[in-house]
Amino acid sequence: MGLEVGAVIAAPEPIDPTITVKGTYILYGTVSRLLEGLFLVAFAVAAARLLPRWCIVTSWLLAGVNFAFVPSLFFGNTPANFYAANGWGTTATVGGLTMLWLFAIGTGLVRTAEQREPVQGPDRLAPQR
Repeated sequence: MGLEVGAVIAAPEPIDPTITVKGTYILYGTVSRLLEGLFLVAFAVAAARLLPRWCIVTSWLLAGVNFAFVPSLFFGNTPANFYAANGWGTTATVGGLTMLWLFAIGTGLVRTAEQREPVQGPDRLAPQR
């Protein structure tokens, strides 16, 4: 974000920082897809015993989609192109899929919590007399 803000402030005429500023397309494409993909893989591994199977499977699938967009770095930075680093496929489509996934996971967490028995308080651990 610092690159964009500095370029917009320094420009004598209005510019689109997602296209004009060199280096930001790396942040939009490859780096963000790698970080999000790694998060999804870590989530799938960590939540294997906590959530239903569909949550884990969709996490792996969405991680695969994110990793498929990692090479977008080499396809330019024209936002109108689907596979460009800051294109509508890399940013909007994958971001939208992630938001839908997060909504579904939140719903899964609520439903799983409702199905489990509540944990009893500290008196459960007290010695019996």
